[in-house]
Amino acid sequence: MNVSGNSSNIVPISKGEIAGLAIRAICFFLGIFGNIAVVVVLVRNFKKTNFTLQLMLNLAASDILCLAMLPLWICNLLFGWTMDLHLCRFFCFVTLTAVHASVFIVTLMSVQRYVMVLYRPQWSRLGRRGERGVLGLVWVLAAALAISPAATYGIITGDGSRPICEQVFRSEEQKVGVLLLETMAMFVVPFSTMLVSYLCLHKKVSAKALGSHQRLAVLVTSIVVTFFIFWIPYHVVNVMIIAAPLEPVKLVQRVAFRGPRRVVQGIVLFNSCVNPLLYAFNYRRYRDEQPGTEVNNTQISNDSS
Repeated sequence: MNVSGNSSNIVPISKGEIAGLAIRAICFFLGIFGNIAVVVVLVRNFKKTNFTLQLMLNLAASDILCLAMLPLWICNLLFGWTMDLHLCRFFCFVTLTAVHASVFIVTLMSVQRYVMVLYRPQWSRLGRRGERGVLGLVWVLAAALAISPAATYGIITGDGSRPICEQVFRSEEQKVGVLLLETMAMFVVPFSTMLVSYLCLHKKVSAKALGSHQRLAVLVTSIVVTFFIFWIPYHVVNVMIIAAPLEPVKLVQRVAFRGPRRVVQGIVLFNSCVNPLLYAFNYRRYRDEQPGTEVNNTQISNDSS
């Protein structure tokens, strides 16, 4: 979709956009090297039977894919979009797929840790094929949910202004549908799932049993807290845009939608930089927590009965 108009359709780079660009650049250099280091460490310790390790590798892969797109979007904002509409939407689709996959894998890791502690025999019934199926489903779902928002991107041009690959809403219904789906799929459902897993783990495992797995408790807590901190600003802006009528949104696209939203999008990317510290570099500390060192199932059964 090409949207043409007068120069008022495109504004100069604002302070918010400059801040967003700076955050993206920082995230690119920190996140790329951090996640590559994660991949190197995990590949050296790779075991096909260890699903936690497979999740971490997929998380690092999704973060690398997302961060690798950043130079493209930085150039888009600084110099304009030099490719066609199809590539604009394609690269948006790739970026959004990676972001969705990262969120879903983080959520799955929280659920898996909860299930492995409390219901290890039931999880074991999945087998390797089942675990691969779960991972494949995560990526398929991530790609499916990226199609709709990617289709809303177009090349916006103005007289004497640089063309930019930007999200454009054709109607009120499209705006509400796309942003509401994004907020539900990438925040409400994942965060609720992580929070419920966290609370259930603490409720069903006694303080004595959980005390022997204090690092696991800290890790699960950090998952929930950091996800909330990095994602809540972005979705607050989404809700503000959803609540606004369509005509004012045209103004918001030039002010809040283009400035502050650049910043909160950049904040979200910090999650991809922090993920290696939260998961992979902690893997050495709990990788030995296999069947013989997990919370004793008999004790859990007695605690929850």
